[in-house]
Amino acid sequence: MKTQEFAKLLHQSIERGEYRETGKLPTEDELIATYGVTRYCVRGAVSQLVSLGELYPVQGSGMYVRESKREGCLSVNGVPGLTADFGEGRLRTEAKSIELIGATGDLAKRMKCAEGTEVYQLLRLRYVDEKPFDLEYSWYLKSIVRYMNREIAEGSIYRYLREDVGITIAFSDKIMRTEKLGAFDAELLGLPEGDPALIVEDDAYTSNCQLFNASKNLYDWTRAKFFTLSQIK
Repeated sequence: MKTQEFAKLLHQSIERGEYRETGKLPTEDELIATYGVTRYCVRGAVSQLVSLGELYPVQGSGMYVRESKREGCLSVNGVPGLTADFGEGRLRTEAKSIELIGATGDLAKRMKCAEGTEVYQLLRLRYVDEKPFDLEYSWYLKSIVRYMNREIAEGSIYRYLREDVGITIAFSDKIMRTEKLGAFDAELLGLPEGDPALIVEDDAYTSNCQLFNASKNLYDWTRAKFFTLSQIK
C-alpha cells in the first residue's frame, strides 16, 4: 500500500470516529501489524495527517486525533457534504430542477471544459430539521457522473458517486463570501429579500485531479456556522 493510500485510509477511520473513545491513534507497531504496511508508509501517512491538522503528537505518549467536527457546524475541511455534517435524520433534500445543458462562457471556464460540454445543472433546497438551510446551485460533468435523476439528487450525491459510480473524490477548493439575497433565492430560503447570505463556492476534484463538480451554496445566515481545523507552525 502506498503512503497516500494509507493516509486516506487513516483519514477515513478518523472520520468514522474509530479512535474517538481513546482519542489516540494506535502505535506504529499496531498499525503495521493491522494493515500490513511498512514503517516508512506509516510514518509518511501520519506526517501527512499531522500537516493537515488531523493528528498532533504528545511527547512520550503518541499521536492524538483532533476532532474534525463540531456539533451544529459545517466542516470547511475536506469535500462538501451536509449529510456528513448533520446526518440523514436531520437533513432533507428537495430537487427543484435537474437539466442537462451545454457549458458555455463562465461556467465552461469554471468547469475547465470545452464550450458545449454536457453538464448536469441542479438546483436543490436542503432542509435541516425541516427548515430551509441551504440553497444549492451545482453542476456535474456528465462524462464523469454519467447519470442523474431526482432520486439521486434528493439523496447523497457524493455517496452515489463513490459507491455506485466508483469515483474517488480527492479534494475541493472553497471560496467563502457574502452577498444580498435576490427575491427568488430569498423566497426559497424563507428570508426577506436583501438579507445577507453566507456563500460557499466549491470546486471538487477526482483523485486524478479532474474537476467534476462546481457548486454555489447559499446558507441561511441566521443558522449557519462553520468549523475548520488549523495548525500553528
